[in-house]
Parts: sequence; C-alpha cells; structure tokens
Amino acid sequence: MERSKRNQFPRLLVLLMVTMMTFTSSRAQEIYRMESNPAAVQLRTNGLYWLALCPNVGLEIQTDLGLAFQLDYVGAWWNRPSKNRFYSNYGFQTEVRYYLGSRQKEMPYTGHHFGAYYQMLTYDFEFGGTGYQSRDLDMTMGGGLSYGYSFPLSRRWSLDFTLGLGYFSSKYLVYEPAPNWEPVPYAPTNYKRLTFFGPTKVEATLVWNINRKNDK
Repeated sequence: MERSKRNQFPRLLVLLMVTMMTFTSSRAQEIYRMESNPAAVQLRTNGLYWLALCPNVGLEIQTDLGLAFQLDYVGAWWNRPSKNRFYSNYGFQTEVRYYLGSRQKEMPYTGHHFGAYYQMLTYDFEFGGTGYQSRDLDMTMGGGLSYGYSFPLSRRWSLDFTLGLGYFSSKYLVYEPAPNWEPVPYAPTNYKRLTFFGPTKVEATLVWNINRKNDK
C-alpha cells in the first residue's frame, strides 16, 4: 500500500509540472502578443468621395480594448478659370469609435461600431454661373454620432460602411463670375449662413490593416 502511494507521487508531480508549463507557455504567448502588437493601425479611403472626384485618405489606430481614433483628410482642386468653373474643397474629419465584440485582437476593425465625430471643410463651387465659397477662417464645421459595420475581405483588407447623423453650420459667400478671374471682394453683406441637421456622414470605406492580419 505504501509502495503504491510512493509510485503515484512522481506521476502526480509530472502531471502538475506539465500543467504549469502549459499554462505558463499559453500566458507567455498572450503577453507577447499584446506587447508586440499594442495597437492595430490601418489606412482607409472612402469610395463615395472618389465617386464625387474627391481624393481622400485616413488613418485609424485601434487599441486592444476596441477603442479607435481616426483622422481623415479630403481634398480636391479641379478648375478651369477661363470657363469660370471651380470644384475645390478640402477638410478634415476626426472620430472616436468603439468596436463591439470580443474578437478585436484576432480580427481588428470588424463588426458593429459606434462613434462620435467632428468635421471641418472649406470649399469653392462654381460651374459657369453663381459661385459659392467659404472662407478659410470660416470653415464649415459640424459633428455627430455614427453607427457602422465592418467585415473582413481578406487577412489584410476590410470593408466598412458607416452612417452619421449630426449638425453642421456653414457661412458662405455667394458671388458672380468676375472677368479675368479677378478676386471677389469679401463684403459682409454677401455672406449667408446654412445650418443643417440630419445625415452628415456616409462612408463605404476600403480598409488596409497595416500591422495586423485578420484571423480569417
């Protein structure tokens, strides 16, 4: 009986050591993964802006907690002064968003997400007739809340759809074409104010994950 107990002890000790080694190895891999990939970084571009002839690029950084910080730039400068045609705009948009779900480490930037955003924009639109122009010091500004869903296309690429509801206000100049593309005098009486509440953000965005792959 005593010998039987002594023979079981080494087996229990080996089993305990294997269990501890397995747990330690698993924990070490998890810690290494968190330290080697502290945040997911992606480049993004909104296809709907491209359809409107507005090149754009954005950067988003997401933490392991699902919280992401985003900065986008859009800019276009198409003009034919001889025809009094101008289609120019540039601006920035920043957003803080939160991705839902527990798989953000394996598949970053996927699933449902909510956010709050802020926008700034300046523009000059003229198509041979009356023109509409905002001043650099009086940009269109707005903000709102967003909801979207993102799904993976491959291990590096994702597609994101987002809709935002909010408010924006713009002070703009109404002017008529001037001969020889002469500067338009900025008279305070020529300015008008536009305010709007409703959809202020629509995105169909292609996403490239730079430093993490989706476990797809």
